Amino acid sequence: MAHLWSAAGHVGDEPELIAVRADALEAMRAANNRRWPSRLAGRWRPLVAAAACLLLTVTAILHLMQVRPDTYVTAIGERRVVKLGDGSKISLDADTRVQVAYNDERRALRLLSGRAKFDVAKDPRRPFTVTAGNRMVVATGTAFSVELVSRQMRVVLYEGNVAVLENGPSNEPPKHVQLIARKVAADQDLKPGRIMIASLDRPVAAIEAIDLPRSLLWEGGQLNFSDEFLATAIERVNRYSDTKIVLRGNADGMLVSGAFNAGDSSGFVDGVSAIYPLNVQQKGNVIALTVKRPS
Repeated sequence: MAHLWSAAGHVGDEPELIAVRADALEAMRAANNRRWPSRLAGRWRPLVAAAACLLLTVTAILHLMQVRPDTYVTAIGERRVVKLGDGSKISLDADTRVQVAYNDERRALRLLSGRAKFDVAKDPRRPFTVTAGNRMVVATGTAFSVELVSRQMRVVLYEGNVAVLENGPSNEPPKHVQLIARKVAADQDLKPGRIMIASLDRPVAAIEAIDLPRSLLWEGGQLNFSDEFLATAIERVNRYSDTKIVLRGNADGMLVSGAFNAGDSSGFVDGVSAIYPLNVQQKGNVIALTVKRPS
């Protein structure tokens, strides 16, 4: 009730509700004039109008609460753990945004940016779905992480099992994301200790083995890379610092391995520029890494 009351102040300013409220009050006045004599109508009109306004307000609040999911956000360099009402837990990486919408039939979440780990409370009657881009992960009770990076959705499975689907039209049956090498559902090969790397541009994915403890170092403030493309590593490093790294030139074939302290952009730049032909130039809060052309 406190949540409803606090939301009431915002409802009256909603443009779509102003016209609805006016129409409803006008219809109520017309019905009153037909139903009661003018003297009685004048006596009851204020109470009827107040009741109509109260009913509209409560209905509008309930509607807004249903269509407006809760949004959890972390800033640059911030990490956060959120416990949901059903006992599920979300661990948000830096610069991450997650929307959560629960109802009696499903638990629907949307990863808008960044990375998050989900520890799902078991409830077979209410599937737990995480949508990221045009892909959807479906689980009932399990532990997995989802990341949006470099036009990919990356799913690491820690326990249990999940289905990974294309987030297509609601009037069509869901389609499983396919493996690149074989025309089978990719999630059939997604076991605990593996990562699925699914393209957001094509309905295909690859499955790779992963070191689970090292994959969670970001929860403790470290970034771990294992043969990661330089551009992807930079995208992750930039989540933790106001100093942004910009990559210029063709860096294909430049892979990064090792652990770095989250937020230490300079340390990361020193490390990669020591092994690759990169010119480093810093101006303000921007560090430009330019690939040197072969002479």
